Amino acid sequence: MIENTGLKDGMPEEKEHSHNDSGFSRTVLSLDNLGIAASVLCLIHCLAMPFLIALLPFLGLKFLDSHESHIWLGSAIIAFALFAIVPGYWKHKKVGILAGMVVGVGLVMVGSYFSHMFALEEVELPVVIAGNLTLVTTHILNMRQVRSCCDHH
Repeated sequence: MIENTGLKDGMPEEKEHSHNDSGFSRTVLSLDNLGIAASVLCLIHCLAMPFLIALLPFLGLKFLDSHESHIWLGSAIIAFALFAIVPGYWKHKKVGILAGMVVGVGLVMVGSYFSHMFALEEVELPVVIAGNLTLVTTHILNMRQVRSCCDHH
């Protein structure tokens, strides 16, 4: 693909994009999609748990209410955010998107890792929900910016 980058000697100067930009873009977009899916799964988990908690032992799914499941899910959410949004930021340089990731990751970390340490279980749910909603929004914004800066023809 060729991009018009300005004038050189009175003629348009063209710069050819490498296939690496396209591969990079696809990778970041895939990780953004996985990040959105992980955050939505966490939201469903958090919202459904109060209603399903009594059924979990009968279904053999008691582990879904364990602290370890929160750590695993929180870790996946954080990893997808870091591996999608940070490389995307290197391309689009939108500080607001990076700040959204930091806020979202921070909230997910507090809710998933630390709320039980400080007897803050009652704030775990709203904190994790806020973090995941922030990350879903941030992933969507990152996807849009990566598409616009890396896939223009």
